[in-house]
Amino acid sequence: MKARLDLDYVQNVGCQRGCNKNSRKEITENDLCTGTSSIQDDLPIRCVGKWAEQKIYHLVQYFGIFSNGMKDKWELNYIEICSGPGRCVARDNGIEFDGTALSILKNDAYKNLKHALFFDFNEYVVSTLNKRIIEMGVANAKALYGDYSRPKIICDQIKKIVNPYSLNLVFIDPTDCSVPFSLISNIKDVLPNVDFIINLASGTDFNRNVINALLNQESYTRTVSKYSKFLGTVDFFRDPVNIKLAENKRNIELRNNFRESYKQSLRSIGYQYFDFKRIQHYYDLLFASKHETGLTFWKKANSIKADGQRELF
Repeated sequence: MKARLDLDYVQNVGCQRGCNKNSRKEITENDLCTGTSSIQDDLPIRCVGKWAEQKIYHLVQYFGIFSNGMKDKWELNYIEICSGPGRCVARDNGIEFDGTALSILKNDAYKNLKHALFFDFNEYVVSTLNKRIIEMGVANAKALYGDYSRPKIICDQIKKIVNPYSLNLVFIDPTDCSVPFSLISNIKDVLPNVDFIINLASGTDFNRNVINALLNQESYTRTVSKYSKFLGTVDFFRDPVNIKLAENKRNIELRNNFRESYKQSLRSIGYQYFDFKRIQHYYDLLFASKHETGLTFWKKANSIKADGQRELF
């Protein structure tokens, strides 16, 4: 992808490049590369696919319009779940670049924020990102340990820092469908005014497991439980339409229904305006807002695609 963002690109000569799934298991730990470190600061970097830049593009585009558009009306905050260490390396070409957290911190619109909080379930990742934040001299940003399977603890930390009457952008970026919907609903209870951008790993984790889980629910109880917690409902697995689609191996329709089920759970807690961006065949970025203005901002932010082409509709 021809970059339209300044992500501080640099060739990382230590990257093995082109490693397959099996070799990545040997040279990564919790997706952090153990074979090389950042060329910039010698701190850990996360091994990612080349499509990660597209995700960052959509996030940063919306963040800029959201922050600049609302700065005179609200106290603004940014919160990220599953933040990563701040720097990434693309395994196909060894190019190192800023991840989502640093992309937000370095954005011109960051000056409009009161706070930025970055949660990750890996203590090493948290300490690494905090080192980068300190090196940047950013006083109102902090990385925090947060186990998303225990949403109340994360929300208790948020409550101590963030004004409940503020306007917030929350980005949730897991590598699979493991973040329970209860975290979404708990965040919404703590912060009534929040837009969500959520990574739905419906083309990877979900795609690999959903057919077996639908057709053999007694044998795949852990998978069914995981996806049901992610969706906030068991209805997806009880729906005979989805079981029939699984019998016929209709993965695309199942992926769409999975996303619709997630949207229905969001509707149940007050969200009405949605859109999504498919990141190749890997995952969907789902945008959700309670207000039409949020959707207007999202569509404006994505009117020009990551490759520089303008959307036709």
